[in-house]
Amino acid sequence: MYRTTVLALAVCSALALGCNRQRPDSTLNAAVLAQLDKEPSLSTAIVHARTEEGHVYLTGRVNTPEQRRRAEDVADDVRGVKAVTNDIQVDVSAAPATQNPPTQAPPPSAVTPEANPPMPAPGPQGNEPPPVTTPTPDPRPESTP
Repeated sequence: MYRTTVLALAVCSALALGCNRQRPDSTLNAAVLAQLDKEPSLSTAIVHARTEEGHVYLTGRVNTPEQRRRAEDVADDVRGVKAVTNDIQVDVSAAPATQNPPTQAPPPSAVTPEANPPMPAPGPQGNEPPPVTTPTPDPRPESTP
């Protein structure tokens, strides 16, 4: 009976230790980096991860605050991560990813009269008073008869 009790106690201890085992930091770090690499919204980001005792430290550069938050969320969702410290910098000089590139004016040969109708001549329109004109003196000298 003593032998059975010791054996049962040893089995329970082994199971308890096995269930309590954490992922090694190197494995956890690789899993975090793999998930960050799979995230489409982070394709233009440069993100590094370092893991110590289950705590993930993120560094690098992203273009938007949304990318920064997404990187933290992705790392936090990895099984075995205890905490995440997000030291990722947002590159304010980068253009936002949602901004459309500037458009160029069409070449002059592409402009057609139909696309650009002539401007109407200024003058009375609707209830506007007619323009005031002042006579201009004739610059020629007057001839005497």
